[in-house]
Amino acid sequence: MDRLWWNHITKAHKFMEDIVHTAVEGKSILLSLPENVPWRNTLLELVEDQLKLENPKNSFEIISCPEEEAGLYLLNQFCPEERRSSYRYGMTYASFLGQCEDTVLNDRYLWITDIPETKYDEWMNFIIEYNKNVTNKTPAIFILEINKESFVHSAKKGLKKMIFSQNIGAYDQFAFCALAATENSCKDYLRPYLAELVATLCRDDMELCAECVRMGSRFLEDPIRVIHQIKEEKYRSDGNAYCFSKNNEEIKTFIWETQLKHVFPAIEKYRSHFIKKYYAAIQSALPISSSYGELVDKPEDVEIGTLLYLAANGRILVNTNEYQELELYRNSRNKLAHLNILESDAVELILSARAY
Repeated sequence: MDRLWWNHITKAHKFMEDIVHTAVEGKSILLSLPENVPWRNTLLELVEDQLKLENPKNSFEIISCPEEEAGLYLLNQFCPEERRSSYRYGMTYASFLGQCEDTVLNDRYLWITDIPETKYDEWMNFIIEYNKNVTNKTPAIFILEINKESFVHSAKKGLKKMIFSQNIGAYDQFAFCALAATENSCKDYLRPYLAELVATLCRDDMELCAECVRMGSRFLEDPIRVIHQIKEEKYRSDGNAYCFSKNNEEIKTFIWETQLKHVFPAIEKYRSHFIKKYYAAIQSALPISSSYGELVDKPEDVEIGTLLYLAANGRILVNTNEYQELELYRNSRNKLAHLNILESDAVELILSARAY
């Protein structure tokens, strides 16, 4: 699922490629990723692989933000001892390292992670000053990974700003769920509904979406239970627990919205099919008053509740199976109209008959 997201979802793949292209162009990046960025380790691997293809001369290193000052850390880690000895107090670490031409720092892509908010400005200011002091050499390229998106908006110029949430939208998240749904054993006619329901409920966390889609029919039977089960038993790719803040009532509302979008049109198709099949019998029973007291004189305008009433009173001759089917569709429509969600078996029966 990780490669599906980063390689086959267009905007996710472009986001990854933009990181690579920006770094190859020699620009450092202020990168805003959410805490639940999908398959972060895979993103790092793909970026590293692409950078090696584009520029094999440079090494790629991931550094967890050190406690010590950014410049001092880089001086100690990437300058040989004899070069460090030429550093003089009064000169900033950024200016010294920017002017150094004989340090391995010059051949590095450095991805800095786990940066506390209190050190955002320190790292950014170091990079800006470092770049101003670079003259006759290829500089180190920094990728600062931060989680506070608001900081990126207010940060001063000097680094390329890239924000995950501005590049990935709801359609990309649905597209992932739709592609992922093709890889499980769920019945074909249920896959669009599965993808929509998972994307609606879990769209803020693609890894949770992947787990829910993988459950297929079990998820459709009881989404609430499955989500709670995943939270209790599964872990994200980075080892962290899944978070899901929606309560059961909110979940039910999202289920209802998804059923309204997928099941309600299927009910209307069935109503239209039934009317075409029994057009003459329905026409002979008209005019008739609707449940709202309006006079209905066209078969096309007869609601499904009225059709059931006519069938129950022998005005439309149907067999037992047809009557039970008509009753199922009427009851399902009424439930949805009154903001109630349908049982999974009713949803499956209705969606399986989309050929109407």
